[in-house]
Amino acid sequence: MRRSVVAGLIGFATLAAAVLSPAAVSATPAKAAAPADFYQAPSPLPAGEPGTIIRTQPATVVATALTATATTVMYHSRNAQNADIAVTGTVFTPTLPWLGAGSRPWVDLAVGTQGLGQQCAPSKQFVDGTEQELEPVEALLAKGWGVVVSDYEGYTTGSTPTYVAGVSEAHTVLDMARAAASIPGTGVSAATPWATMGYSQGGGASGWAASLAPSYAADLRLITDVSGGVPADVRNVAESLDGSAIGEGLQLYALIGLQQAYPGQFPLDDSLSAAGKATEASLKTQCVVQTLASYPFKKFSDYSTGATIQQFDAQPGVASVYAQNNLITRPAPTVPVLQYHAALDEIIPIGQARALNRAWCTAGVRTVFTVVPGDHIAGETTGLPAAVSWLTDRFAGRPTPTTCA
Repeated sequence: MRRSVVAGLIGFATLAAAVLSPAAVSATPAKAAAPADFYQAPSPLPAGEPGTIIRTQPATVVATALTATATTVMYHSRNAQNADIAVTGTVFTPTLPWLGAGSRPWVDLAVGTQGLGQQCAPSKQFVDGTEQELEPVEALLAKGWGVVVSDYEGYTTGSTPTYVAGVSEAHTVLDMARAAASIPGTGVSAATPWATMGYSQGGGASGWAASLAPSYAADLRLITDVSGGVPADVRNVAESLDGSAIGEGLQLYALIGLQQAYPGQFPLDDSLSAAGKATEASLKTQCVVQTLASYPFKKFSDYSTGATIQQFDAQPGVASVYAQNNLITRPAPTVPVLQYHAALDEIIPIGQARALNRAWCTAGVRTVFTVVPGDHIAGETTGLPAAVSWLTDRFAGRPTPTTCA
């Protein structure tokens, strides 16, 4: 999130530091007129393979109007159980011709924490001018690269985001790239070089996308991944937030998201008190800035029927869901990875991020791990120049460095 906006809304820097931060079978987007509510998914969904467009509409994004045209899309993807779902997102198509060698590169940008309210969808906030990821979008477009941004699962009308559910995030991010091929003017084809990139929740989503790309989206020509501030072990992150100055709302986001992604397997509601259920209902209407300002120094036990977060997490079903969402134990990416983390990150523990890097090094990934200055929110900004430089080198085919021993 842009620090000036956060500072104005939250009021002090500590709070600001917490922002977590050929598959498309149709050659052209659907021609049917969009309903009054673009985000209302058809029921039942029309048949479609992952990445197939359901509907589109032009979008006006003032910050990028000189460098790209924007299109809001609804497309098919798959949830954590591999069921067909409708997902929304944004395609930024550069307006200037590509003068570089080969096909124009595209970046699949996975966004950081938005909030669980429907109004928080990145595609809506891009149009409103409030989206926290405008800075990296602008930096990527300045290189002449195309950019796509998924809203992730859960921002269609009446739904709830499956926050930090890794498989769902990976599917929606990868299918966003597939969807771009059906937007007129993008030039996206099987020859298009792609990179995944993200920070915080987005770093987790981009890492998951890189991990699952060989099995889920082998048709995409993925060149590299850049993942910053990665919540690789969501159980570790959730427990570390308990009682922190600004973390309880984010902890509850994660629990709500996992319950939504794994119905019947993650019994959050059964463990909440009446006050906890009221808080859950409120959180589902909020964007992240409001959430960060509302729950200082709270613990899970303040909202449960008595259980601590450690006791809740020890339940077999809960522990199983956490295990399924631990990126450290999933297949390693097959492309080079730049992974970075803020030196003073008070939201996502650096230890579990280092554990991810060690696992990927052991698996033979050619990866660089770097520590950048600042706290959590500063890490996205301080890490952005190196991220863009890494992408430039990978798209150019230059030799890939590594920090693996």
